[in-house]
Amino acid sequence: MTLARRIAGVLILGAGFLLCEVRFEHREVLGETWRGWIPLACAALLLAAGIPAWLRWSGSGRRLLAGLFALAVAVGLLGAFFHSDGNPAASLRRVAAAWVLPPGKDGGMKPGAAPPLLAPLAFSGLGLLGLLACASAESPGPGREYRDKDPGLEAREPD
Repeated sequence: MTLARRIAGVLILGAGFLLCEVRFEHREVLGETWRGWIPLACAALLLAAGIPAWLRWSGSGRRLLAGLFALAVAVGLLGAFFHSDGNPAASLRRVAAAWVLPPGKDGGMKPGAAPPLLAPLAFSGLGLLGLLACASAESPGPGREYRDKDPGLEAREPD
């Protein structure tokens, strides 16, 4: 099994953790707006379609996974837009301003008063890493494809 495939598998597992975390963090907003369901649907789709695609890595599965990871990038960017009420630049300035505040000061903004701007970018990061893994031209190496199928051939060197 290639390193790229292993990484893609771990990222699919990461989507499961994101699904659980987003469900917890969006517990209130899910009853208020449809937008809160977008990352949940994306993570669930990544799990439901990503696992079978990962199992068919050498066929069309890798391309399907790349599409799912690209969707995760888009959902993360869309989430950052929604979390900033359509003004990501102003929200980024507020986040950056926290670095100049003395410890223990809230800068006039109460914690939890607004959704975290950068949190949705976790989806984008997961998706970008997945795209890199799916785009990898890495091959198993000479003779590895046989050893992966039959562990008894482990000691045999390729011809």
